[in-house]
Amino acid sequence: MNSHLMAARLLLFAESMSDSPRYDVSVILPFGDDEEAVGIAVRRTAEHLRALSLSFEILAIDEDSGDNSHAVLALLRAEVPELRVTHASGRGRGVDVGAGRAQGALLLVSTPDVASAALDGAGDACRRLLAGEGDAEVALGRYTIAHRIRSLPAFRGARLVGVAMHRRLAKRLQVRNLSLRIAGPTGVAAKSAVSRLRAFARIG
Repeated sequence: MNSHLMAARLLLFAESMSDSPRYDVSVILPFGDDEEAVGIAVRRTAEHLRALSLSFEILAIDEDSGDNSHAVLALLRAEVPELRVTHASGRGRGVDVGAGRAQGALLLVSTPDVASAALDGAGDACRRLLAGEGDAEVALGRYTIAHRIRSLPAFRGARLVGVAMHRRLAKRLQVRNLSLRIAGPTGVAAKSAVSRLRAFARIG
């Protein structure tokens, strides 16, 4: 076989392998000075996903924290072996870094204060998306869940801070014509075509 053709096939094989998910869900959890919440968030997120029998990884992304968040996370490594801690160069860069390193079929983005208390509904959203019911779901002020491969361009290069990140992610997903389901902070979903348009109008 021609050596150039062989090299091309090997490259395509490597690319396809890199796109193959190792987990059902990759949780992206950017943190700054969150020592009071980040440990609880990691533990509760792991418990939540284990109860759903979903395979997962938790990517805790350090956005230049200056407190004891790293020490808190280090104490959790034995209890939560799915935890990986990495660094982003500056506030707001964590989602971009996490999306680039994630290996799950889905990306679940949240913040320590929210993930420690308000992931209700995330499991159902994961199940719907894994079953092929849409491309992404956004619970405003709480979390964003999306198919990694389909939505990756919406995540890459984004600078996102705090719970308002979900409004920005919804906009970025929308302009890429992905099938998107939006729920308000109370968890009420925008189900009909009209209510979806109104939800998008509120985002703008």
